[in-house]
Amino acid sequence: MAIVLVIVGLMLGGLMMSLTQTRESTNRSEAVTQLAETEEALYGFAQANGRLPCPATPTSNGAEAPVGGGVCTLQHGFVPSVTLGLRGSVNDDGLLLDPWNNPLRYSVTTANGNAFTTSSQIKTVGMTALIPNLRVCREAACTNQITTTAPAIVLSMGKNWATFTHADEVANAGEATTTLIGPSGLTYRIGNNNDFVSAGYSETNFDDLITWLSPNILYAKMFTANQLP
Repeated sequence: MAIVLVIVGLMLGGLMMSLTQTRESTNRSEAVTQLAETEEALYGFAQANGRLPCPATPTSNGAEAPVGGGVCTLQHGFVPSVTLGLRGSVNDDGLLLDPWNNPLRYSVTTANGNAFTTSSQIKTVGMTALIPNLRVCREAACTNQITTTAPAIVLSMGKNWATFTHADEVANAGEATTTLIGPSGLTYRIGNNNDFVSAGYSETNFDDLITWLSPNILYAKMFTANQLP
């Protein structure tokens, strides 16, 4: 009987492990889709409005802050799902959640005097003079750069969002020495500089998912929508 119980226990343990791995794989797949939808919504917003939206804040209930853009309340904040018309689960502060129930982060460049978030200024400054300056690197030191000219970045902190410790994850949303507090009492960590990391998946060291806008694609889409000359 003892041997049978041990065998059953091992089988149940293996089943639970398999279910956990399947759930995590599903979550990551859903997060990738969510990031892609957000990226397309940002391009669409720029086509319709001639600018990118500002990030949402813990007190803006899912809308960009300030409404109408300009100088953003936060450069590094949260996806403005209400402004973009994105649907999905939200927390008590109205922030759009990823599959691990953590708000999606969104950062936007402040280059060219906040031209990217100010009405008509992308067109006024002109494509050749615009210099978006968010950087995506392969490690926290940012010596191996993937891009240095991202206009905007969207980030999911992955499964370990509440307990991240690795430098590559800290670089994405954990550098702030103080936390933001929403009306609900929830607290949030965000990045505090223009460097972000996109690295290979590691269960213990790096499980963030990140996407960014291409300036060339952004300008091309705005051109076809008559938002650029």
